[in-house]
Amino acid sequence: MTEFVADAWHFLTALPGWSFLAFFWLTLFIEIPRYAMGIHATAAALLLRDYRRLGHLPPMPRVSILLVGHNEEDSIEKCVRSLRAQTFNSFEIICVDDGSSDRTFGIMTRLRREGLVDGVAQLQLRGGKASGINLAARMATGDVFVVVDCDCSFEPDAILELLRPLTRDPKIAGSSGNILVRNWRASITASLQGIEYLLSISLGKAFSDSLDQVSCVSGAFGAFRRDAWNRVGGMDIGGGEDLDFTLRLRMCGYKVAFTRHAICYTDVPDTTYNLLRQRNRWERDAFWIRYRKYPRLMNPFNPSFRWQEAAHEWDFLIFNILPTTIFPFYVTWILVSYGSFGVMLLVCVWIALLPLDVASFAGAALVTGKPIYWRLFPFVPLFGLYQSYVMRICRLYAYATEFIFSSSLTDNYVPQKARDLVRWR
Repeated sequence: MTEFVADAWHFLTALPGWSFLAFFWLTLFIEIPRYAMGIHATAAALLLRDYRRLGHLPPMPRVSILLVGHNEEDSIEKCVRSLRAQTFNSFEIICVDDGSSDRTFGIMTRLRREGLVDGVAQLQLRGGKASGINLAARMATGDVFVVVDCDCSFEPDAILELLRPLTRDPKIAGSSGNILVRNWRASITASLQGIEYLLSISLGKAFSDSLDQVSCVSGAFGAFRRDAWNRVGGMDIGGGEDLDFTLRLRMCGYKVAFTRHAICYTDVPDTTYNLLRQRNRWERDAFWIRYRKYPRLMNPFNPSFRWQEAAHEWDFLIFNILPTTIFPFYVTWILVSYGSFGVMLLVCVWIALLPLDVASFAGAALVTGKPIYWRLFPFVPLFGLYQSYVMRICRLYAYATEFIFSSSLTDNYVPQKARDLVRWR
């Protein structure tokens, strides 16, 4: 085996320039630039001014935290108590039960009697997260809305840090928190997602923030100005409501920020099957929102076209859709051209990229500032394989089924009565 790998490596190093370029073009022009962006993101995040040094918040408008849950009896109380333990606690909590069949609404009403929750409502039939959030927003009295998932917990200063961008710049209408994986010890699948969240959120969004290119305020933990919320009409019906709402904020000229010190913890799927189901939905939603609902963002002849918005659209096309579509053909070409030797060549590619995986992980761990996540280091060698061969196949399936069948229109994650109201089709 060692001799075979050595032969493959000697073959690669002996390739003439143009042959080497033909063999590694996907890696050189797609994958390495992405890693370079990650490394730059680390530098940007570490060098950016640390806004925690600004001291206490100036006087803030009233803040409302919006919690919408469907069958969240095991998590809703933990979430509320984590919020009430915040260092900044001048806020109200509005809870909406989205047609649960368990004890979620009963727990919400008990929390209200105990004074931990300020408002409670129940939808008899599930309407989906967007409709529940819109109802909570109408009940809320705050001038800033903080949208939170019921299965999350928070660092004690998470809300304080999340609000800082809104206090320093009146043009900022959305603030996205830093999401970390809480159950990363549950399985290898969860551990790999722990690394993925560090790279794509803690490090990736920090880089996007430095370029004013944050295009999605996570629905798990984000803050919005009420006046901007009302101007864009609240959450729209359909999947991917967080990406959709953020894009509409940006199209109205508002700024969106990422706050890496506002740390929220969430649980991720701990089995491959559940992970693929979740990501299939996420990737489909991202595709239809960007290229079916808002294709004008990439059309320079459209009156609403703005280069700043086209930038993140092209980034998604070049670094997500393009390599995902090409990769299976690339691998097939290698295996057909070189047979079993091609497998070793792919292994060599993985080995060559491993130092970049290590550097990116180290940068993300430093940016996050949570030493416990260094324990994910042993899983870094698997991360490249996970991203290349598992998640790319998942994304390819999602993009293909959405492009051909518009599968998001039949996704039961959004109830049928809500899907019937979708306006973009």
